[in-house]
Amino acid sequence: MAAGQRRGRSARALGLPPSLRALAPGGGAAPRPPDDRPVLRLAVSKGALAIELGEPFALGPLRVTELVVRLAGIRFPVDLSGGVARFRHRRGQLARIAVEVQGSELAGWAAPRLRGLFGEGTPQLLIAPIEDGALVALRSGETALAFDVAVAPGERALRLLPERARGVGLEAPPHALALRALSLIAGAHGRLVEGTVVLDAAVERIVRLLLPAAGARAPAVDGVQWTAVAAEAGRFRAEGALGEMPPALSDRALRALEAAELAGAADELALAGGLDQARYQYLSALERAPRHPEISSRLAWLDLVIGDRAEGALSTVVEAMPAVDAGLLGGALLEAVGDRDGAFSALARAAHAEPYGPLAALAWLRAARLADTFDVRLDALNLGVARAPGLESLRWARLEARLDVADVRGALADAEHLEAAARGPDARHAVYRRAAEMVLARGHAADARALFERALRYAPESPDAVAGLARSLRAAGEGRRALDLLARARALVARSGAGGESARALDLELARGLAEIAGDLPAAVARVRAIPPGEPEALEARLLEGRWCAELGDLGGASVALGRLRDAVELALQGRAADDAGSARGRGALLGEGHAAVAAMLAEAAEIEERSRGDLLAAQRHLGLALRLRPRDPGIRASFRRVSGEIAPHHAAPPAADASIPSPPRPRADTSTELNAPGPPSVTLAEGQSPLLRGFALDDELLADRLADRLRADPTDQGVAMALADVLARLGRDLDLLALLSARYGRGGRGDPAGDRAAPSRRARAARREGAQRGARRRGGALRDAAPRRSPLSLTSAAQLTARPSPSRVPAARLARALRP
Repeated sequence: MAAGQRRGRSARALGLPPSLRALAPGGGAAPRPPDDRPVLRLAVSKGALAIELGEPFALGPLRVTELVVRLAGIRFPVDLSGGVARFRHRRGQLARIAVEVQGSELAGWAAPRLRGLFGEGTPQLLIAPIEDGALVALRSGETALAFDVAVAPGERALRLLPERARGVGLEAPPHALALRALSLIAGAHGRLVEGTVVLDAAVERIVRLLLPAAGARAPAVDGVQWTAVAAEAGRFRAEGALGEMPPALSDRALRALEAAELAGAADELALAGGLDQARYQYLSALERAPRHPEISSRLAWLDLVIGDRAEGALSTVVEAMPAVDAGLLGGALLEAVGDRDGAFSALARAAHAEPYGPLAALAWLRAARLADTFDVRLDALNLGVARAPGLESLRWARLEARLDVADVRGALADAEHLEAAARGPDARHAVYRRAAEMVLARGHAADARALFERALRYAPESPDAVAGLARSLRAAGEGRRALDLLARARALVARSGAGGESARALDLELARGLAEIAGDLPAAVARVRAIPPGEPEALEARLLEGRWCAELGDLGGASVALGRLRDAVELALQGRAADDAGSARGRGALLGEGHAAVAAMLAEAAEIEERSRGDLLAAQRHLGLALRLRPRDPGIRASFRRVSGEIAPHHAAPPAADASIPSPPRPRADTSTELNAPGPPSVTLAEGQSPLLRGFALDDELLADRLADRLRADPTDQGVAMALADVLARLGRDLDLLALLSARYGRGGRGDPAGDRAAPSRRARAARREGAQRGARRRGGALRDAAPRRSPLSLTSAAQLTARPSPSRVPAARLARALRP
């Protein structure tokens, strides 16, 4: 230890070096806090006394860097020992002033003033210098607006003129929003004059705030004009001087002034919300300046926002410029008229040329949604992420696109970036849970499990995350553990008292797990029965109840559950029809948009009714209701025809008492014999059955084909034969009917009940045919059918049947051999 050094005190060599200011006399005192008053000083120049600003002084976002006030009427020599305080009551003349503002500081100061422009929150604001003006851009979520501001200095005023306004997701014309944003930023310091925000008496306002704050009298500003307005290195600078000439206006400012003069009245009307009046004024301006690109764009934006005017707006744009060169406006119009390729090209060009990164990224996002292939979509999203890496919606879109091309590693990288950008445990939990759901939906169970576990790290008691982890484990083959987690998730929901949709969804998941993993069908039935009717999950619950009851052998319970499913769908369809008519509450919302899923449920219900109970009528009713939801589904149509064909042979002709379902008239060859001819033998229906009504629109030709196929399969089926005879009689196909009756009853002797019942019908048909032939021979012509039809019964061709004027015995003999019982 060094001599003289005390224990517990650090050595001099290890301490901080002494400050040079502390070594000076009085330097050890604390620094003087910055004064909020400007520092002034006296200056003598060219035989005149002046007061100058000693150092830059901030006025809000502005910084006054130079200020010179000349004091007139002072004779030399003069005593300057009193400093500025001796001359502060003299009124001088402002000779020179210079102010500057950083774009970032101006944006931070102005952003709270724009709260509510795009909703409730404060939008992100960017103000950046560009050539002869400024770029102003705002974004909130997937809504963005950008416009250029041309600055035209006057004598003592600054004129701010917005132009080239464009945006995505806007609910008002972008130029009107640009004017509103400028007006909100300027506040009480500016006023709107013919589409221009004018900052009046800007010099006078500055000196009246600065000099009185220093204890001096405000000077006169007459004759002071703005001499230069420049933008450089992220800041704006304006200079004014006494007796100087105003600067020459740039081309941008001149064009903006001319456009304001032409369309200023229309701009103010659009800002006030009078879109129809504004449109009329824009059309008047285009009459004065035809094909003006800026005015044409404002008019087309207005029509696009109003809606249902895309074609007219596109014609307005095309007259001034090519649609693909119209930027975001052209892309939106081409998409509205259905030109997806042209819209993609226009959006891609706009995104490449857009200086504001988030707006360019949103343009790429819209272009990606128009892409037809996965690789083009992913390329567009990659370009968008490169322009705005922190845009959340774009990251989610790319994560989904990467999953579509099976790039799980890239999708996980996007999920990690989103998690890093999120703030707070709740936000990070939401990110991982959403990503896990997307990954699990693509079938990547192991990766989804890892993401759900990360989500549980931030919210261990989240029932949604626990249930998602259970689904991922079940997809990975760990069913027992998944069932335990589902039970835990349901307990968490019950503990929180949330209930509602999440509880019903968990009941369905848990019921499936009990049935498919544990094999406990009674407990599964109890779970789905707990879901009340009228809920979105009720339809699936009734289907599962019916399925599992049928597997348990409870056919009555299965029929009741499936009947409730059918009744719920019918009630929902009636409610939707009433909603369309505007006369009822939204009961049709039970179906949602999943008509295909509900139709599949009804088809499965019909299959259960047919397979388990043999109830074809109930199956037919289920399938008929499914056809109302999906009338073009080939599978449902085929099932409906098959079931209807199974029912048809077991019923008689439709009863005439049912006036709501009329039978078609029969073709008549001979009216006199038709009235006296007895009908075909009727079939007695089994108890509890009802005939197949023609209201199901089953074609008689198709029914004849079905019955003929069944008769070939079982020639001894008397009911099928009689039903086929009835259909052929309705169709007026006498040759086919005679062939059928001759084949089945040609050898029926006396005492044969079938032959006795068929004999009157056979004789009547023969008499009709013979009378028609005699009438045709008397007229000198042979009887020919107007439109020969294919017979489902004869083994010969249709031409052989219709070429002979009388029934041939050859087809009858062949049919006798083929169809004889």
